[in-house]
Amino acid sequence: MHKNIFYNKRMSLHGICILILSFLLWGCAAEKNKSEVVIEWKDNHATGIFIPTQLLPALNKDVIHSQIQVRLINSTVPIIGEYKLIEDAISFTPLLPFSRGLQYEILFANKRVSRFTVPLDTKSKAPAIVAVYPSSDTVPENLLKIYIQFSQPMQEGEAMKNINVLKNNKDTIPSVFLDLETELWNKDRTMLTLWLDPGRIKRDLQPNIKAGTPLHKATSYSIIINKDWRSAEGIALSSPSTKNYFAADRDANSPNPETWTMQTPKAKTNASLNIQLHEALDYVLLKNAIRVIDTYGNIVNGSFEPANKETFLNFIPSKEWEPGNYTLEIEGRLEDLAGNNLNRLFDNDITVQHKVENKKVYTRTFTIE
Repeated sequence: MHKNIFYNKRMSLHGICILILSFLLWGCAAEKNKSEVVIEWKDNHATGIFIPTQLLPALNKDVIHSQIQVRLINSTVPIIGEYKLIEDAISFTPLLPFSRGLQYEILFANKRVSRFTVPLDTKSKAPAIVAVYPSSDTVPENLLKIYIQFSQPMQEGEAMKNINVLKNNKDTIPSVFLDLETELWNKDRTMLTLWLDPGRIKRDLQPNIKAGTPLHKATSYSIIINKDWRSAEGIALSSPSTKNYFAADRDANSPNPETWTMQTPKAKTNASLNIQLHEALDYVLLKNAIRVIDTYGNIVNGSFEPANKETFLNFIPSKEWEPGNYTLEIEGRLEDLAGNNLNRLFDNDITVQHKVENKKVYTRTFTIE
């Protein structure tokens, strides 16, 4: 009997001690959270942070932007965004959401006061490479651009770390692509534009004289994309990817819409207008630098879809074709794979006189019957 009473008292005392200890620990954690950066989430994206003013001694509330910087660890470039003072914290909303899996630091008066890591999203599917353009296996020696299309928005600033170029299946060659401080992504970060170094392509410039062209004629190249490249959600690519190219002759001619062959559809159908280009042209510009105008001067709604390794272009109308005369308007900025647009060559040979146009739009007419 006495033994049971003693045991129950000891258990009660033990429970009280645990309760007190838990309360103390919770209090410490709550106090600690007052000095921790809190991540703001919206639609599964890290859209902002709250920085406790406790981390920012002598904060001048009138000039917040000039005192605080948020940037990636090991980077010297501040992230662009908006700062606001709210109660006992500063809210920071970046222009683009923070990338998962990456670590950031907060500087106050040029001194680090905190850091935070945006956690990975283990529920998201792995991103994949949808396509690499040019899609042809043969390109001109003076190829200017490559596009990589992803299935999901990707992290920025990772391209040069995750792309390697192999020459003749054995030698890794450096500095093929122009290493830009700000990478060239489309709005939703699913399409990356890589420029081969223009200074090395243009034959009269010092980079070309010193290092030669990025690609050499009659040579094979492999663009290898590492699987470590992560999406905006912090998930690595589902698998590595390789795109093989063979560098052929230099392209020293501008595209000429007059040589294009058009196959027109029938009226009262949704059939596509098919255009044979007779050469591969820039994938992105094919989709954005051409339009169809109807008899009344209105733009015909629809989509342009490059095909057959960007040597064909199909226009698919949103509505049935009406009979009548139409105009294909082609902007002068349309380029081939070497960057030669409709008006001028990207790399002029100064010893040869070339005709230079300055037309904003070129036209071709066709009739729907």
